[in-house]
Amino acid sequence: MNGPVAQAVSGNPAFAEQYTGFRNAAHEALGKALKAQVRHAVAQVHGLEFAPGDSAAPVQSDDEATQICVAYARRIPFEHTAITDAQAAQVVGAIGEPGYVALSVVAALADAECRAAMVDLPGLAA
Repeated sequence: MNGPVAQAVSGNPAFAEQYTGFRNAAHEALGKALKAQVRHAVAQVHGLEFAPGDSAAPVQSDDEATQICVAYARRIPFEHTAITDAQAAQVVGAIGEPGYVALSVVAALADAECRAAMVDLPGLAA
């Protein structure tokens, strides 16, 4: 794993290993294509071209499930408390409960990674 959070926690190898394992498990549970679109959507909310550690825009998918998931992910950085039960249920209906959990984790971690990059967290942690 690379990026500002990985750099910031690298001084604590046990924590870095646990964080990386947790992050990777969420990414794998969501799937490569949807993970890329979610991370890209969150980065765009922050005004970034790409999420930290990513180097290319994902292939866009126009299927309804992906659109529902990306719309949900875009709300995580600044509007997470305004997400309604109905909107969450829409995601669950599109990708199932395990997918909803993975989506929420991937979007939240992407948000944290973008914020960490924007404030130079590795430099602050040094």
